[in-house]
Amino acid sequence: MKPFVKWAGGKTRLLKKIEQRLPVDFDEWENVAYVEPFVGGGAVLCHMLEHHNNITRVIINDINDVLIEAYRLIQNDPSPIISGLKDFESYYNALDDKGQKAMYYAYRKAFNDMDVIDCQKITLFLFLNQTCFNGLYRENIKGEFNVPHGRYGIHPILNESNLWEIHDALQTVDILQGSFETVGRRLRREHVFFYLDPPYRPMVENGKMFTMYDRTGFNDSHQERLKEMCDYINGRGWHFMLSNSDSLNADGHSYFDNLYNGYIINRIEVTRFINTYNAKQRRPKEVLITNYQPPQH
Repeated sequence: MKPFVKWAGGKTRLLKKIEQRLPVDFDEWENVAYVEPFVGGGAVLCHMLEHHNNITRVIINDINDVLIEAYRLIQNDPSPIISGLKDFESYYNALDDKGQKAMYYAYRKAFNDMDVIDCQKITLFLFLNQTCFNGLYRENIKGEFNVPHGRYGIHPILNESNLWEIHDALQTVDILQGSFETVGRRLRREHVFFYLDPPYRPMVENGKMFTMYDRTGFNDSHQERLKEMCDYINGRGWHFMLSNSDSLNADGHSYFDNLYNGYIINRIEVTRFINTYNAKQRRPKEVLITNYQPPQH
């Protein structure tokens, strides 16, 4: 099972490092609640559901309403989406490069013109995700998807068996859409684990973000509110792991070392093919922040 969408900042390449840094006794916990307030493409979600059978409650959330509706439709019944993507794939792959590009921009306009987030819009969303530049999702200030065409030639758009696997896995998942700040706060159990993957802060202060997951963006005020949420999680005796860039302030000091003073910060390298947070190098440093001491590696 793998994510059904490509998503900027996806964690597929980090799964091994994330797994290695789970609490040392995580698999001994009973009746675990797993919470992702920024689920995105869901790479970590898929991994956790496949590898940790002691997870009995799952809550996912994202600010992007189209993405969350895609999760809900796949949870309910992916058949209409599969049927639509089969037609799109057949038509698209029969076209030459010029025709594919024209189809892409016509469908992007149709997607942006739709006011109702229904099955048709979700099917267009998944088609565009597979044929746009690097599977990037970005909105302009008007809330319009504005990523250019980026895929040429014959290639698969639909992975039917994977959609059915995700459908099965989502049957016990609570799917929410909105602000990250209240997700999971009403849980009443001992073992709760949060994985937090917010939009990354630019590597340098006042750097520009290449991605906009929705029109509102995610600035330092949001980062500070997220830290307050982490303090709440810690105060409840729960566990969290948070991913972000190894961002610097204007004075050259680490932004997250300062913000998360008192927590455990590990630095790792990961290959990125999309410049999501103003990193000039292909293997920028990222931070994994936890409120527990992860196993040593």
